[in-house]
Amino acid sequence: MKILYYCPEYHARHGGRTHARGFFGALKYLPSVSESFLVPKSNSHSDVQNAINKKPHRGKLWMFPRDLQRMVRFFRPRPDLTRILISELRAHGCDALIIRTGISQPTIRDIKKACPGTTICLEINSLIVEEVFPELPLRRILERWEAGRYNQADAIVVVSSYLKTSLEKYQICREKILVNQNGVNREAIDIAGLSGVREQYGIPKAAFVIGYIGGMETFRRLPEVIGYIADLRRAGNDDIYFLIIGDGKDMPAVQAAIEADQDVLEDAVRCFGWLEYSEVPRYLATFDLAIFPFTNAYCSPLKLFEYLGAGVPTIGPDTPAVREVFEDGVHLKLVKQDGSDFVSNVLALKNNPQLRTELADSGKQLVLNEYTWERNAEKVVEHIQSRRGR
Repeated sequence: MKILYYCPEYHARHGGRTHARGFFGALKYLPSVSESFLVPKSNSHSDVQNAINKKPHRGKLWMFPRDLQRMVRFFRPRPDLTRILISELRAHGCDALIIRTGISQPTIRDIKKACPGTTICLEINSLIVEEVFPELPLRRILERWEAGRYNQADAIVVVSSYLKTSLEKYQICREKILVNQNGVNREAIDIAGLSGVREQYGIPKAAFVIGYIGGMETFRRLPEVIGYIADLRRAGNDDIYFLIIGDGKDMPAVQAAIEADQDVLEDAVRCFGWLEYSEVPRYLATFDLAIFPFTNAYCSPLKLFEYLGAGVPTIGPDTPAVREVFEDGVHLKLVKQDGSDFVSNVLALKNNPQLRTELADSGKQLVLNEYTWERNAEKVVEHIQSRRGR
């Protein structure tokens, strides 16, 4: 089978790139995949624009606010992208096209008409209306329209049963939808023997380091987490340090939260911004406790898999998508989404090294045995094969 993978996130500066590169890299190890091709090959904007105009330009919507641009691009499929994908499918003789859904999408019906022998599979990590445009009027109608667009594909892959149920509400056949959570690259999260971050930034050897890696979307509630860290230090846990690796829309609010509790936080909270993926394991090796406490109900946080796969004790969000993979008190600790037990869970792990070790060992075994990118890609290809010709 020859596969074309459309995924602009492959070149992004956020966690979507990790997923994209892990999945695409794993395809070459599957016996059932003879060749795999990537679109775009480099930066998505320049690739698409150069293919059409032979030179980059700012696009027709450049004068509008960014949120309005995103809305227009989402609701209007891109004929230029459709033509590029049809051209690539024909040039390589591909049997399957995998599209990672996002703001900019091709017209699936036109691709099917031009390439009737190609099986089209959508990779869905979130419903765009719910995540990006939650305040739009007539949201339920728009969600139905979004699901109708997805239903044009032959196969769909989602990261949680929550998402599958959401799509089934809009009469998408359940056999069309595969639940396939995130994965890890064993080599990329190997932290054995890594050190130096504490010394580099003057963090005491005896400090209890809590770490977060990921985006700064508002639903991650990092300013709230910083408030909890301040409460812990005020209560006498002044050995707690909090390291944040990532960037995003909520960065100003995060910085404001740090300033608001500067009297107790001092230099105990550090924001490192976005780091190259190859640099992240060195910081991960510094964590005594990794956290990803808040997220949306449908999200399957990639960082939880990487924290646990690296053997780091972890706190995650008590959400349906997380509970279907990890067991509270066995692989990690889960916190309620009202935040009421965040502090008590941190203290329970901080004061019990044995529990931290047991959770880390159990979580690592589960992830490395069941949730690698090779296994993830294998499930997707098997699902595509099962849907061919339907």
